[in-house]
Amino acid sequence: MGAGDKLPSLAIDWAEVEQEATELLVRYLRIDTTNPPGGEEAGAELLTHTLRSEGFEPRLYEAGDGRVSVSARLPGTNSAGTKPIVLLSHIDVVPVERDYWSVDPFAGVLKDGVLWGRGALDMKGMGVMELLVLLLLKRHRVAHRRDILFLAVADEEEGSRFGMSWLAEHHPELLEADAVINEGAFGFGELMGARGLVFGVSTTEKAPLWLRLKVKGRPGHGSLPHRNNAAQRLVEALTRIGAAESQITLRPEVAATFETLERVGMLPPGLDFRDPNVLAEVAQANDLVRALVSNTVTLTTVDSGQKHNVIPGNARATLDCRLLPGENPDAFLAHLRAVIADDSVEIEVVYRYEPLVSEVPVELVEQIAATLRHESPGAVLLPMMSPGFTDSRIYRERGVPAVGFVPVLLTTDELGGVHGHDERISTANLRLGTQLLLDTVRRAAGAP
Repeated sequence: MGAGDKLPSLAIDWAEVEQEATELLVRYLRIDTTNPPGGEEAGAELLTHTLRSEGFEPRLYEAGDGRVSVSARLPGTNSAGTKPIVLLSHIDVVPVERDYWSVDPFAGVLKDGVLWGRGALDMKGMGVMELLVLLLLKRHRVAHRRDILFLAVADEEEGSRFGMSWLAEHHPELLEADAVINEGAFGFGELMGARGLVFGVSTTEKAPLWLRLKVKGRPGHGSLPHRNNAAQRLVEALTRIGAAESQITLRPEVAATFETLERVGMLPPGLDFRDPNVLAEVAQANDLVRALVSNTVTLTTVDSGQKHNVIPGNARATLDCRLLPGENPDAFLAHLRAVIADDSVEIEVVYRYEPLVSEVPVELVEQIAATLRHESPGAVLLPMMSPGFTDSRIYRERGVPAVGFVPVLLTTDELGGVHGHDERISTANLRLGTQLLLDTVRRAAGAP
């Protein structure tokens, strides 16, 4: 069956699927898998119990104390000589600042058709959609050639040491895949001020470079200021970093994003992305554009001092740097040292991953496009680079096609819940996402 063919319909009660997805996600959100420390085991147990109740034989993988991932395989009808389609998600979630939430972030609150909780979008909601795709294919005995592998992993939010990186080392068979569907891009009814139905599909992503700045100084009494104040020197270094101009680079993947928006009439007014000067000017005012066309440095924590009238002897800060594909991390570090211009400021590399230039998985993107043509006519498929990093990078560096495709429609406010406050997803989006994922996986797994 070709990517453009309409699939045979299935007798699915989508209202029941929406209810089932909602109930399952409520239970999933109530399991606190904040990383650090992680504790993904309880989340893996919920998924395992659901899979076993449907006749699957899931496998658990423990990389350390409570750092557990889970997989389940749905065999294809003629999988000999082929590799599986992987439905990838992660179990862990980022910490919360409870004082800024409207609800308990781990209560799985459902109100007015919206489900609130840490992980609703990143990415327990997607994990539930992928799980239901697996269950629906089995329940309805849908024929497909390739195996389908459901894989929910630990530790994505802290760099994957106890998740995909550990699995790659100890269970490399899980990386033998034909294609991967993961997080990395959402859908929107409005993008950069222009209205229109848009579903993003990320084919590459920026790479993380997490740094810690450390300064040692001379402690003393606050009434006797001196020039060797660690906190003051750290502030000066951070000020220079914040004031430094970023080099603008238009990657082919990002040019494709702008070209698509231009073609459908959704490019923001005045954004002539072919003009470097205009692009640089727009990037100064638009956070998304800036993230797409430059290496970024974000100050995330600052720590110094213990008392109002005591000059601290040391100061620390953490920087979340994201590098464009093809960038050299060592060259970036050298540039950052030159910007700081203070040899007494130590730069510690906490985590780095080499920026990867990956090929566009044309076949998988075409299959997603076919899904949208048949299930959401008029929607625009927007190729893009993900400003964040995901576990897809571990597949891509091994030559396995991987896309970020979370087929839900978010508002800008809802998107702000990812790693922010009041993270939430509507039950209608759970239904929509499951429908579009099911169609896409059927195409990717292949009719017999």
